[in-house]
Formats: sequence, structure tokens, C-alpha cells
Amino acid sequence: MHVTLVNAALTVLQRDGAAALTVRNITAEAGCSTTGIYTYFGGKHGLVEAIFVEGFDSFDRMVQPQLLADDLPAAGRAYRQWALANPTQYMVMFGRAVPDFAPSQEAQARALESFADLADAIARVAPGEDFFERAYHVFATVHGYVMLELAGMGPPTRDDSDQLYERALAALASVW
Repeated sequence: MHVTLVNAALTVLQRDGAAALTVRNITAEAGCSTTGIYTYFGGKHGLVEAIFVEGFDSFDRMVQPQLLADDLPAAGRAYRQWALANPTQYMVMFGRAVPDFAPSQEAQARALESFADLADAIARVAPGEDFFERAYHVFATVHGYVMLELAGMGPPTRDDSDQLYERALAALASVW
């Protein structure tokens, strides 16, 4: 039921927007009673937090192997691939798709673990005291490209987006 409710919430959010993300709409999509959200998540906020946290878990499963191998361009590609495959969850994590949602300190700490993986990889690949600043620059760059693409503000074709993104990753080589 947990996964069903998370998927239902993502469907409602993607299809109908944040204003429609209500307990009633989510459970109607899931085909269960409203008590399911309260039982499993304590309410709508807990469900959105589960989407946020589980998003980082899924994201890390995609990106972390490349970071652990110190293959930063491959990690950048995995970042974009995950975001394009999971745009609604990505927007909950990074775009505040649910305006009234604020992640708890625990959820924020979970999100920071993903960034720490990037910072650690950069520190290994190109040691230096400024590794955090370089990691932030890399994250901001790939995030910016992905957000523009998700917003439909990127190049006109997927091939053009691929080429532009690859040039951005190549340019970031001077940072890492």
C-alpha cells in the first residue's frame, strides 16, 4: 500500500498539479480509503516527505555507482537520466512542486547525503580545500541544465539537449 499511495500521489501531482494533491484525490487514485495515508504517513505532509526521501534513495541508486568509481561525467549523465525519467519526483525534491511542503530536518539531512557523495568524489578526483565550492558549482550547473530541460526551455530536440549537456559536462572537467 505504501508504494501504491506514493505512486498515486505522484500521478495526481503530475496530472493535476499541486492544488489537486489532496488526501481525497490521492486515495481515489490509489483505490483505497483516506485512512491509508494517515496510517502509513501520518497525513499528506508525511506522504510528500516520503516522495522526497524515497526520491533521493532512488536517485542515489542511479548516480552513486558512478561517483564511487570517480566517473564524474557518467554521474552527470546518470543525474540527468534519472531526472528525465522521474520529473515529478525530481520537482518535489528540487523544485518545490508542492508549495506548502517543507522537508523535515531528517529529510534535509537525507538530501545533503546525496550532495556529500558528489563532494567526496570531487575531493578524491581533484583534491583541494575548495572541493565543496567546486561540488556546488558542478551541482548548480547540471541542476540548471536539467531544470531548464524539464521546464521545456531547452533546445528544441532531445538530440540538441544531449549535445548541449555533453558540452556542459566537458566544460565542468576544469572544475573537477
